[in-house]
Amino acid sequence: IYGQSCGGYFYPVWLTEHREARAALDRTGWNRLTISAKGNVVKTWVNGVPVAHWVDDGTYAKGFFGLQIHQGKQGKVLWKDIRVKELSAE
Repeated sequence: IYGQSCGGYFYPVWLTEHREARAALDRTGWNRLTISAKGNVVKTWVNGVPVAHWVDDGTYAKGFFGLQIHQGKQGKVLWKDIRVKELSAE
């Protein structure tokens, strides 16, 4: 989870404890990314494997989300079947 113009990574996945999440990434094929932002809790999964569980302290109560690649080898990034569903606050 990265905060553009907000100080950078809120949840850095390169740390040692996130090995399983990094291993879930298919570097040659399609990946399923699931994001849940409910209240002040943001969770992400890659191919069904939990990646991030970030609880905001209230600093970023409103905003937007975006899909972005920050680093890696040059190449092509494709997105498909993007769905957005509004969740109730409960």
